[in-house]
Amino acid sequence: MRLLLLPTVGFILIYSLLPHKEMRFIIYTFPVLSLVAARGCSFILCNYQKSWIYKLGSAVVVGQLLTNAAYSSICLYVSHHNYPGGRGMHELHRLLPVTADVFVHIDTYAAETGVSRFLEQNRNWRYDKREDLSVTSPDIKMYSHLLMEANVTKIQLVKDTHQPLAFIEGYSNIAFNKFHFPPITVRFERKAVLMERKTGQQKERL
Repeated sequence: MRLLLLPTVGFILIYSLLPHKEMRFIIYTFPVLSLVAARGCSFILCNYQKSWIYKLGSAVVVGQLLTNAAYSSICLYVSHHNYPGGRGMHELHRLLPVTADVFVHIDTYAAETGVSRFLEQNRNWRYDKREDLSVTSPDIKMYSHLLMEANVTKIQLVKDTHQPLAFIEGYSNIAFNKFHFPPITVRFERKAVLMERKTGQQKERL
């Protein structure tokens, strides 16, 4: 393990001399550090009967594994709800029939939170990500749907032409309450909104 650990630590120390530091510079060392840590944990567990120190160490090893599993589960759950734009695209395809005439505008916030070309599942629909479009622009009327940030001000600005079809919730924060089980609660709030053009606007456009 020393043959693996020494050059790895040396690599990290050398990169630490740089004035500009980022995690991506040393992320390649993580598998090696994980291997060394796993070998150390295995050694402690295999010798837990030798002394009370090994028994205590074994308890620490098991405890950190359980803690890491719980932390990873929470992070996975949070990450699942951290892409409201992508979930909004799924909701759009779920709510509307495939034969519908859809021309959807995807704003910058939605594009940055999960929307990609892989989610453009209907070849007959039109998807637009133009960034120079303002919610106050007259061009907003030509879109049958808007996938945008759930900003109260923006929603009010387009209320004459579009109405909310669905709100998409996303991660807000984590709350801790020792009197509640489980004591950790993940809170959500409205992050994105799927707007649909009003019927009157549809007729006016036609």
